Amino acid sequence: DLRVETPKLRASAQKWRYMSSTLDKLRHINAHIGGDLSNAVDLHAAFVYHIAEQDAMDIHKACAGFGTDEEKLGQVVLGRLRENIIVTDQIYQKRYGRTLEDLVRGENETLLGMLGGDSLSHFGRFLTYRTMAQPKRDALLVRRCVSGWGCADFILIELLSTRTNTELKAAAEFYAQEFEGEDMVERVKTETGGFGKKWYGKWIDVLVEFDRDESGQVADGVEGLAQQLYKAGAGKWTGTDEQVFIDILAKANEETVVAIAAAYDALEDSKRTLVEDVEKEMGGDLEFAVLARVRPRMDFFAYRLFKACKGWGTDEECICRVLGCLDNNEVKVVAERYNEMYADQEEPFNDFLALIGSELSGSLLDGIRHIFESLPPKGHWEVKDTYAPKAEGEADAFRTHVESNFDEEKAELLGGTDLHGPLHLLNVDSHFVCDGFDYHLECNREPHEDIDLAHLLDSPPPDTVADAKALIADLEAGITTTRQDTERNLAACEGSKAIYYDQSREMRFNDHLLSVHLRDNDAMLEFCAQRDAEAVHEAVEGWGTDEDALIRILCSLTKPQVMRVDQIYAENYGQTLREVTDGELSGFFEGSFKYFMKCLMTPSAELDAELLVESMKGLGTDDALLTELCCTRTNRELEAAKAVFAEKEGKSVEEWVEGDTSGFYTTFLLRCLQAKRHEGLFDEALAVRQAEKLHDAGFGGGDVDEAVILKIMVPASEQQVQHISQAYEEKYGKKLVEAIEDMGGDMKRALVARVHDRLTYYATVLHNAFAGLGTDENATSRVLGRSTKADIRRIGERYEELFGGSLRQSINRETSGNYRKALLTYIYAEGPGAADEAVLDGPPVDEDLQVQAAAVEEEPAPPPEEEAAEEVVPEVAVEEAPEEAVEEVDSGMCANGAVANGTRVRV
Repeated sequence: DLRVETPKLRASAQKWRYMSSTLDKLRHINAHIGGDLSNAVDLHAAFVYHIAEQDAMDIHKACAGFGTDEEKLGQVVLGRLRENIIVTDQIYQKRYGRTLEDLVRGENETLLGMLGGDSLSHFGRFLTYRTMAQPKRDALLVRRCVSGWGCADFILIELLSTRTNTELKAAAEFYAQEFEGEDMVERVKTETGGFGKKWYGKWIDVLVEFDRDESGQVADGVEGLAQQLYKAGAGKWTGTDEQVFIDILAKANEETVVAIAAAYDALEDSKRTLVEDVEKEMGGDLEFAVLARVRPRMDFFAYRLFKACKGWGTDEECICRVLGCLDNNEVKVVAERYNEMYADQEEPFNDFLALIGSELSGSLLDGIRHIFESLPPKGHWEVKDTYAPKAEGEADAFRTHVESNFDEEKAELLGGTDLHGPLHLLNVDSHFVCDGFDYHLECNREPHEDIDLAHLLDSPPPDTVADAKALIADLEAGITTTRQDTERNLAACEGSKAIYYDQSREMRFNDHLLSVHLRDNDAMLEFCAQRDAEAVHEAVEGWGTDEDALIRILCSLTKPQVMRVDQIYAENYGQTLREVTDGELSGFFEGSFKYFMKCLMTPSAELDAELLVESMKGLGTDDALLTELCCTRTNRELEAAKAVFAEKEGKSVEEWVEGDTSGFYTTFLLRCLQAKRHEGLFDEALAVRQAEKLHDAGFGGGDVDEAVILKIMVPASEQQVQHISQAYEEKYGKKLVEAIEDMGGDMKRALVARVHDRLTYYATVLHNAFAGLGTDENATSRVLGRSTKADIRRIGERYEELFGGSLRQSINRETSGNYRKALLTYIYAEGPGAADEAVLDGPPVDEDLQVQAAAVEEEPAPPPEEEAAEEVVPEVAVEEAPEEAVEEVDSGMCANGAVANGTRVRV
């Protein structure tokens, strides 16, 4: 029996080794992707804000003085997504005290229109529809329909049939606020009922309940519904049973109506299509209302545009309203449907753009053409609200694929190999959407070794009955232990499958979102960089230099923007930005300001390499700077800086460190430079044991055991160190950092840098830079100039938590002149500001940009083992992103609604 059970134990251990190692890799990669996603989303928001602020300035210039630059105005308003216009409107109101809608309405008047009581030109009306918020726009359109003599029923039907339930409810709410509590629904019912409007009024009564099916699912039995419609209309001997049409069509979703229409067309008794029979059997407003439901939304808009141009005269108002209330992508879809629906018409009615060209002229024609010719800054017309749902769909499909391809035998086979290398999910060919995550990862799970049972299995026959009984007892104990270990391994494997699937799903969800944001960021980076390079050149060309303009442009950009502007400027004008700042501004860019600009405008890896040289060159060593570089950078940042350093200096960083430092301090720095920190991983139970070992290793006083400190503190992640600190304080009543302070020397500085998370460390560096007489402007410039705007905001929050005052107050107090202006602009502005010195507080919070990460369940406990070396990567809960990239968001944003350990990734 023991010989049979031993291979079972080996198989279960190998399977568990594959599962636990793969979960470690999944968590590591999810932390990596989560961090990149958080940065990409922050950069995305910064780009959107930067573009919107420049657009606001361009609009202001286009409308300033005598006359209006309608071409420029149209390029901005019609060349942006609605989500961009909203941000631009907010900035315009803050900067110029006026909404874009108010500006457009005021800048697009015609004398004839004013005399006639309507102050807007057709182009002005078109832009007004584009800039007005949907609830206000639709509420005012409804008001216009029901005011005066009679009711504009066709426009009213257009609104009620093409808007979502949410949009109509929002319009009704605005209507009540705008018109002294009047109920929009009751007003519409009043205007559409009465003599001769019985069935049309009943149709409207159903529409204004605002509860149309929006599930997107085709209803059951569409063939039967089509048959009922036929019997109630074309198949009826006389008259039409309108109530049947109301019951079936009024609240049906578009997918169901399309299916009903197809089934209707296929009926043996039907000689015409559903649309044709509605036109034949009905008339007036009811016919139009039913057709507005039977036709798909985009087809209905195409029909409206055709009617607006057919016959005597052109209904420019209808064209402006239909196209002005759609986004650019929808306008293009309507044009495509138009060309398909009316291909048999004579010219120019068979081609949408040709028709518009023949019917319209001037700025309105140019504006509509601009929609078809332009692309928004992010290079496509997909709205951001679709990003998360699409990522959810991709993630669900990937999880299903991973689960359906799970292979027990393959997991066991792989568990017997070294498992070092990239993430390997079972029978999955393509793991990632984005590049850069298929990298080597160590397996920190020791291979299974069979227990030596030779003394039981190969011992000579016992000489006595007592010896025989003892041997049998030992064999039975071995069998029991082996079976228990096997069962424990198998239970752990089975329990971890759900986590394996969920972690895979989370990886694909965030990976897909990251790919979308990276695509957008690349396009917006190019768009912004071209405009900013031109703005810099404008500021420095000719006599004198507009120094304020340079600060507003360069210091308000994100670091990736600055790098790209530098490249484009060099391509276009033959100088780098650093050459421009040195040559054009001379003394203006000397001292602390020049040092800050170096930190801002130099890529991170190159800057870190320069700072490493700076920390060790000449007499003495700047240990504070050297410690910061070696102990607070991520693994990737260290590897990148080391490569640049070696290329420029001809020697490795490690050689320099060994020559400029000594003792345990040297050993600690060299270990950190290996860049093997277990980023993103933590184990609370392990942290308790590590806290005890650190206390005994000298943190509690007495002799220092350097080997123990190195083993624990170098590989421990920020999260692991936080748990160690918590456990240390709970057991010994003293903060871990306070215990380190008692040790003294350079070693103290290095350990403190390792114990603090990055936000706390940098906040402390800034506080120390401002403390006492004078200001350490190099330290201030280094921390702020190297960090991203998003990181600085988090550092500022931590600074205020730790030291009371705000970072802005400290900068205002401790710095002055252009240096202060540049720091504040970089930290608090997201794009070129106005000519005054006012600094905006940053982009408004956009809750639609926040999506919660997928849930992470608790991993089953592994089989009991002897305590391994402390470097082993812990095997339990892992946060989805580095702590500095984590932020609380609304849990309702994610379909699954679950949160792991209270951690959410802002995406």
